[in-house]
Amino acid sequence: MKKHILFLLFINIFLSINAQDKANNLPSGEFISNIGYECEETPEPNPCAGVEMYIILNFTKERVLVTEKDISCCGSEYITSKLEYKWELTQDSIIKIHSKPEEIEYKFLKDLVLKIEKREMVGYKEYWNNKTEKFVFEKKK
Repeated sequence: MKKHILFLLFINIFLSINAQDKANNLPSGEFISNIGYECEETPEPNPCAGVEMYIILNFTKERVLVTEKDISCCGSEYITSKLEYKWELTQDSIIKIHSKPEEIEYKFLKDLVLKIEKREMVGYKEYWNNKTEKFVFEKKK
């Protein structure tokens, strides 16, 4: 009888630690990643012709605001897209964003797979040439 109680106690402790670990992995707050650079050729020299492109994910308990932002070499900021969707964390630590395909057809979010790996949010994007690129998201303080 004591062995059964000890066994049940052990299982209970394991399950509570596992559930607590999953709760600690839930993203909340704002995460940002540099997703690329773009440079325009201009007839005259223009120091503001290039931009850095970012994706910003702002998580609440049930929703995520996905913002794509360009920052020019001169420091001007331009929001190119702002969409809000429901999200969930799967058992495989994949962040599933319930987006609408017609809204993200030409957005960076299309084909982006978000995961929690080693307590860090990362994204994987596969391109037309079958090359996959990894993006690390930093939590904004």
